[in-house]
Amino acid sequence: MSASSPPPSMLHPEDRPDPAAETWPWTALILAGTVAWVALAAVESRLLAAGTSPWALVRSASTLVVAPGVAAVLLQDARVRAATVGGMGAVRWPYALIALAFPPASVGYLLHQRRRAR
Repeated sequence: MSASSPPPSMLHPEDRPDPAAETWPWTALILAGTVAWVALAAVESRLLAAGTSPWALVRSASTLVVAPGVAAVLLQDARVRAATVGGMGAVRWPYALIALAFPPASVGYLLHQRRRAR
């Protein structure tokens, strides 16, 4: 690194010398979002009566916040991995589309990605 170039922390992740350190939070966020979606689905189906306000709140949170969040994090993980270790290419899009409706499908993405890394 020359004196005129910015430190790696100021560079875009794709321009850093070792962006592999950036991949760790995405797996945790994918798993946390999946667990949150499963918990909300369990609360919705077991504890709440359909059509009530709490049911609508839980349903909205799971379908409008958590599921798209998991899909977005999945795409972000794939983007960072593409910059570091070859990535998942076009395979990430079907996983993200399925995760919009059923976030536990992101576990399949993680398993697929792990198998590819071997």
